[in-house]
Amino acid sequence: MANVYNWQLGRDMFYPYEAPRPRRQFAAVFDTNKCIACQTCTIACKNAWTSGQGQEYMFWNNVETKPWGFYPLGWDVRLLEKLGVQEWDGEVYRGRTIFEAAPPGEVALGIMPEREDWSYPNIGEDEVSAPVKQGEYLRLPHQPWMFYLQRICNHCTYPACLAGCPRKAIYKRPEDGIVLVDQIRCRGYQECIRACPYKKVMFNE
Repeated sequence: MANVYNWQLGRDMFYPYEAPRPRRQFAAVFDTNKCIACQTCTIACKNAWTSGQGQEYMFWNNVETKPWGFYPLGWDVRLLEKLGVQEWDGEVYRGRTIFEAAPPGEVALGIMPEREDWSYPNIGEDEVSAPVKQGEYLRLPHQPWMFYLQRICNHCTYPACLAGCPRKAIYKRPEDGIVLVDQIRCRGYQECIRACPYKKVMFNE
């Protein structure tokens, strides 16, 4: 394991490889204040990239209603349950990362979704955090809440999918920082799916 500096955590962390930075880094910004969960971005991405055979369940872009929306089911809460409560000290994260919390013999702490977990891309749509009583009106503090979370591959600075691949079939493109899968090297072990905390790597069935 290498010791690399993670500016988002404000400290060094363990990562399986040294981390040469790309010349540029792709980034996408979603304005959660303007999103109405119309799913236009989801369908546009689906039509452009994952409309082929074996890709029926794949949504590289999706919009979830938090707190009850998940694609795949429980992708975030299941991992957080395994990781446990972690702590911040001001601007420095003192908890363990998924690499530092990895069980013996594994590169990263992860979960592997079941096939059925991918079957509900729009579960929990527009559901708020608590029941809204009859006659309820807006007042402060406003207890029931929800928001729309737009999700794509984050093209991470230290990708867990890259770290988890035993074939070294995943790489970070130096010219723009995009994370890509080398289809020739890939043998379908799907360890990238287990390792990715956001579940944005998918296997063509």
